[in-house]
Amino acid sequence: MSIQSLIQISDKTALIVPETKLELSYFQLNSIVYHLQSIFTNSVSPLSRKGSQKQLRIATCLPNGLELVASFLAVATAGNVITPLNPKYTRSEFVGYLSDLQTDAVIVPRYGHLKPDSEVVSAARAIPTKPFIIEIWYDTARSLLQYEIFHPETLASMYNSVIDKSGLPPKEAGSQMPGLAKNTDIALILFTSGTTGKAKKVPLTHSNLTSSMINIIKSYKLRSRDRNYVIMPLFHIHGLQVLLASLASQGSVVVPNRFSASKFYPQLREWNFNWYSAVPTIHIILLNRRLPKELKGKLRFIRSCSSSLPSAVFTELESSFGCPVVEAYGMTEASHQVTSNNIPFHGKIPRKAGTVGIPQGSVEVIIIDENEANLNKCQVGQVAISGPNVTLGYLQNESANKESFFNFHGKRFFKTGDLGMFDNEGRLVLKGRIKEIINKGGEKISPVEIDSVVSSHEKVKDCVSFGYPDKKYGENIGCGIVCKNGTSLTETELKTWLQGRLAGFKLPQKVYIVQELPKSPTGKINRRLMSQVFGLDAKV
Repeated sequence: MSIQSLIQISDKTALIVPETKLELSYFQLNSIVYHLQSIFTNSVSPLSRKGSQKQLRIATCLPNGLELVASFLAVATAGNVITPLNPKYTRSEFVGYLSDLQTDAVIVPRYGHLKPDSEVVSAARAIPTKPFIIEIWYDTARSLLQYEIFHPETLASMYNSVIDKSGLPPKEAGSQMPGLAKNTDIALILFTSGTTGKAKKVPLTHSNLTSSMINIIKSYKLRSRDRNYVIMPLFHIHGLQVLLASLASQGSVVVPNRFSASKFYPQLREWNFNWYSAVPTIHIILLNRRLPKELKGKLRFIRSCSSSLPSAVFTELESSFGCPVVEAYGMTEASHQVTSNNIPFHGKIPRKAGTVGIPQGSVEVIIIDENEANLNKCQVGQVAISGPNVTLGYLQNESANKESFFNFHGKRFFKTGDLGMFDNEGRLVLKGRIKEIINKGGEKISPVEIDSVVSSHEKVKDCVSFGYPDKKYGENIGCGIVCKNGTSLTETELKTWLQGRLAGFKLPQKVYIVQELPKSPTGKINRRLMSQVFGLDAKV
């Protein structure tokens, strides 16, 4: 299936922008997307001529909002490839990503080409492919996103959509969003986080994405009356897929321009969304702000994904919000969702805190040993996945493909790099990244296990355990701690409290009490960099 084949046209509310209180129906969103598609279909557009023989590669440098949602839909459904980039990148990072992508055009906010400090425009002008600069903005009078295309070198205006009359074919309710894309076309290229060496390019086809969208819809029984609050960035697969799944289910999405803890509860009261999906960091931030009593029970469920959710946070979330929390497991290479716990009263296998549930829909998951042999339940090994949602392979990286993919019983599986096991009821339990496992004198220790225990301390707001070089053991255990507001904790107090809760060889040797832990834009902590952060990376 293509993305446009899953998004039906109707008069139901599709998208809400809380900052401007703009509400768009699926009819209106379709009009906006159709108008933006003319970037590629209008014969006088320079992008139309450039893309006549190939899929164009379009990057965006936009915050969350209508502009990014519509750009994604317009580029992908027109049969081209989109890569949303983090607007906070530096110029050198933009140069690297845009060069690697061989970008044909970059979409930026209005007047972006005039800003002398625009990192992305400066980067675009410096790369060999000389991508066009496309500015977009919302035209209130015509209820459309307008665009202007600028020459990559002179920045002279080459085409402005305002001079066009918006010609939209009549669309009946129930018809699908227009588009030229085929299910085998690449729709999206994302970069992995690149914890080791150069980031890898992950191509995802329409079929990959729609397969995962359908799995998400079925996992949470998404319906047209559901309203999703999209707080994950849309340059990340997590944010994109919960948005697309909501649109494919005819639900509505509330898309703030960024996550703000102070605005979450007021916007819940105003816009009545009934679910959201986020990383544990965001859940923890929200728990630090007291939920107004009248809002308890307003959410149908809360979804947690992209990193491990401490059991103490799971319990506090359910108690505070008065709704079930469902943990899921996803990654870029799988078009996001791999497994998920079931919502209460749905599915034969009940959800369980500390697990990420069962494979959903068409996804297959196995646990393998170092020789790629399948392991039994309760045996720990590497998680491997297969299914129509899984990428066909990294672009221009045969060595990574050879290392990451293998055949098992006639099917192609992807090695995730995660350690895990299935419990007796078939739920997946993650034990951490293989490259993050701490090897202390031959003892293999999961940092996730240590995090789970440390985070249950009543004064701990956030924590991360990690390995660092040690002359005696090869590696030893460090732990960074953030205390809850108004509390304090010493290294000695924590170490004393941990005795009896962790085996002696698992106890952190060094504990750091800090104000905050360094995280990525999506709320993830890179454990492998923690020893550097705390000055423990010296060779021994």
